[in-house]
Amino acid sequence: MLAGLGMGAAMRAHASAPFGASYISPLGFSLVYVPAFVTRNGFGIRSALSQPVFEKLLLHNLAHYRSVSCHFATTLAGIRQTEAGVDLEVEIAGGERRTLRAGYVLACDGAHSFVRRSLQIPFDGRRIDEPHLVLDLAEFPDQSPFSRFFCNPQRPMNSVPAPYGGRRLEFMLSPGDDPEVMLADAKILELVDRHSPYEARDVKIIRRAVYGFSERIAGRLQDGRVFLLGDAAHIMPPFGAQGMNTGARDAANIAWKLAAVVRGELPSTILASYEPERRSQIEQIVAYSVRIGRLANIRSRAIALVRDAFFAVTRLVPPARRYFREMRYMPKPHIAAGLVVPDAAGLAGRIFPRLPALDDEQQAAFAIVAVDTTPQALERAAQHRLWASIPVITRAISSAALEAREGAFVEPYAGHIVVVRPDRYVAVCANENGLERDLNRFASQLGIGGS
Repeated sequence: MLAGLGMGAAMRAHASAPFGASYISPLGFSLVYVPAFVTRNGFGIRSALSQPVFEKLLLHNLAHYRSVSCHFATTLAGIRQTEAGVDLEVEIAGGERRTLRAGYVLACDGAHSFVRRSLQIPFDGRRIDEPHLVLDLAEFPDQSPFSRFFCNPQRPMNSVPAPYGGRRLEFMLSPGDDPEVMLADAKILELVDRHSPYEARDVKIIRRAVYGFSERIAGRLQDGRVFLLGDAAHIMPPFGAQGMNTGARDAANIAWKLAAVVRGELPSTILASYEPERRSQIEQIVAYSVRIGRLANIRSRAIALVRDAFFAVTRLVPPARRYFREMRYMPKPHIAAGLVVPDAAGLAGRIFPRLPALDDEQQAAFAIVAVDTTPQALERAAQHRLWASIPVITRAISSAALEAREGAFVEPYAGHIVVVRPDRYVAVCANENGLERDLNRFASQLGIGGS
């Protein structure tokens, strides 16, 4: 997603090397082992970036968009929807108040969202009574290319790689622990000495905090012209490492639709697809994050012993071992209902493999990709009434040649015409016989009338 915005090189320069994951039993063996590897899309399966640096990169990239203006030191004090738009009352430095008018609002204002509360949108879920002491460390001697989860019932602890040779340590607090005491230098040094493989003298603390976790999803993601994104829409425990990723997918989903509506290319009815397309994915990833946390943070020695025995047996079974090594247990992004045309092979609604040449050209456009099909089929697709007002690019590719040249794996799409949405999800995957029918169905979903 970020590579498609032209930020790939800048991100790589500041991100950690790809790293895997290892869940370690108190008996010393690895319950689940995921090696560090690079996916077929060319990115590390897991990587880390400093949040302040990430925010600076995003802000710098905004300079490429003349339509964007940033208002710092500005607080939203009121929001009111009308038939024509949304009025936003904002307070700027010095207490002065102004009213801004917007056609639509994307509320990305965090877990305590003012917008969500103003619109009286429920934020149901539960608090997870598993607070953690989180330490960001510089130049930590543990440079292993793994996030290591020490699943010890006495004191569960995570050790996660960070950029620039740093490390993040997370210690689960016990019911009797005083958070203020746990933040003190002496207590931190004691925890590192007792529960990590390294001595406290190696600790250089950049940041310390105690976090509590919740699992919550907004009762609705859209309220008229207002859309909730990121933590304003959902919060989850960090154990699945999918919080920011999920918010980024929210943004990618609604951004291309809003752009098409604002430019007059598509009717505003397509915006109603945001809720059904995102909610199922959000629910799956929140449940996944909770599940990972429960397995890693078991405090009962008896239950932990059962867990360890189960994973010790599964490691002896090759298919089960591959399932965990390749992280197949993580829910894959998939759109089952919305602006996609289902197909028998289940390819529509999935993210299309990354093609660097396509990234450079597609940007905010649709793409028609003909994979091992005839030129006539591609021409038929390109001439469909769908594209009368929508920008589209076309590509004819050979799956075998592409895999040999760039390592891109598109073989499942062989013999099909694929319509790729601007957010890289497959909208249509049809063979030549079903092409006209499926393109008509997609046109109907977008609200484009007959010829």
